[in-house]
Amino acid sequence: MAVKEVNERNKTIKVDPHSTVYLTITIGNAQIGGGIIKDENGKTIAKGEIKNELLGTGAQLNGKKYEVITNVLDVNKSTNGIVVTHYFHSEVPSTLTHTGRVDDDGDIYSLTTPYTFKV
Repeated sequence: MAVKEVNERNKTIKVDPHSTVYLTITIGNAQIGGGIIKDENGKTIAKGEIKNELLGTGAQLNGKKYEVITNVLDVNKSTNGIVVTHYFHSEVPSTLTHTGRVDDDGDIYSLTTPYTFKV
């Protein structure tokens, strides 16, 4: 079992200062996995299945950086393709999708994506 580490460039999420920001991570292609959300100080905000995770209001998040780590285990024998979607409810962009591949069945795809929030 190999681990493929992928580090994305920082992505900016435009937030409404009055909105409440939630994050959902979806893993596609019938693969399995989970996520970790860390604040700019490295403190873990949430881990495991990330579904409608409250991050705060747009005003609270303005200027802050969060790191989202998504680990995917390739369990689908039909494909080694990986699809990860980060969905920020009601923000711009609201959906960011990442696609990739692992070499062999049973490999792990570890995706790290930094986000900066701006009003």
